[in-house]
Amino acid sequence: MTKRIFRFILIGLFILVLNSFIFERYIIRFPVYEITSKKIPKSFDGYQIAVVSDLHYGFLNPEFWIHYVIRSINNKNPDLIVGLGDYVKKRNFNEELIGVWPLLKLLKAKDTEVFVNGNHDHWANHKLALSLLEESKKSLRNQTLKIKRGNDSITLGGLGDFWEDHIPIDTVFKKTNSSQFRIAIGHNPDSAESYHTEKIDLFIMGHTHGGQVRIPFLNFSPVLPVKNQKFDMGLKKTKWDELVFISAGIGWSILPIRFNCPSEVPILILRHE
Repeated sequence: MTKRIFRFILIGLFILVLNSFIFERYIIRFPVYEITSKKIPKSFDGYQIAVVSDLHYGFLNPEFWIHYVIRSINNKNPDLIVGLGDYVKKRNFNEELIGVWPLLKLLKAKDTEVFVNGNHDHWANHKLALSLLEESKKSLRNQTLKIKRGNDSITLGGLGDFWEDHIPIDTVFKKTNSSQFRIAIGHNPDSAESYHTEKIDLFIMGHTHGGQVRIPFLNFSPVLPVKNQKFDMGLKKTKWDELVFISAGIGWSILPIRFNCPSEVPILILRHE
């Protein structure tokens, strides 16, 4: 009986390790979230945004796997793709930055693809990360973009990284129309609670990896790299009652595991209320 129990324990541990190191890290989910607002025009009802965050290209996330992720995203045929940064892993290392941008350029959406940087991109090489972002011609950092459907439009704006490249929200959105549905994309969800007077209807953020390890049944992570510990993943509200979506992303940090928190590329669907 003791040997049988020991065997069951070993099998359970093997399955747990296999799940955490392989299945939850490399099998990408595409969870769907609906964002409803009266400010979303009827012509944008059903508009799909694919959220790409925390690729961490490099060790254990090699080029062939990034190709697989990008093909999977393109096959979803979204209207818009937003890249939220942390495309690379290593600090003080140019090669990953140089290698990842040709891959990011393979992402294709019906309208366009836009990107901002994360803290790991700056840690790899601050100047090079900004240079490659601008050279891509897809940078939304400190810029806004109107996406139109006939006479209707929504506005996107791109923030800098909260830790390494903070740009005030009001600086980005000061020349935009508050009557339009306004989306801010950035890396760190703490940016959403930095001081601002311009009303933002939706923040789209990454950075947290959902905590990577989430306690079953209690559904929380004991380790989150953010000030507001409620900003782990999914739909949240800021202290000003603005909507924040946080992606659990794709890569890993500290330990190459995920438990009860699989890699994901969320699809946000805009709905007219």
